[in-house]
Amino acid sequence: MTDARKSHDDHVAAFVSRLRELADDDDRGALAALRRSLQDASGMAAVACPYVVPFLPRAEDLYRDRAFFLIGALFALHPERGGEGVSLGHAFRAMNIDQEGPAGRDRDNESLRRRFVALLDADAEDLPEHLRHAVSLVRARQKPLDWERLLRDVLAWRSDTRHIQRRLAREFWNAPHDALETEGEISR
Repeated sequence: MTDARKSHDDHVAAFVSRLRELADDDDRGALAALRRSLQDASGMAAVACPYVVPFLPRAEDLYRDRAFFLIGALFALHPERGGEGVSLGHAFRAMNIDQEGPAGRDRDNESLRRRFVALLDADAEDLPEHLRHAVSLVRARQKPLDWERLLRDVLAWRSDTRHIQRRLAREFWNAPHDALETEGEISR
């Protein structure tokens, strides 16, 4: 791992750790300040700065900075614990299974599928709006998320290879296989 990559990962981990502290302390004022970024046209509400800016890497990068503010705001909407390793693909798959029941494991709920496909198809400019809707849905269904993973995904969303979108798609449509792979029942 390069020093730059390690530094990037350190900033992400420290930021999400601080978000969890705010939620654990039930700091409603801080969480409300973070949520304000969802309503700010720039995506970076001034009242959220004390909670976000200390965790930003020194080099300016508008996209990265907005991603930190966005994840802070989305976390403040849904600060549920227990989401380690749970991507949006996994969360949508779990919601799909819950809605369809065990018989629905081989089918997609049309509404969830459309929303998920729209998210995968979103460009970086439209991503905040799609994520706001996705996290609101995840919250309503009481599914946890891995916030570090989501922030890393958002930071890499613009990649020409679309590796994040491809991975999320696999996690949604191939989730039963993922569970087998982690248990070592399927080898590559």
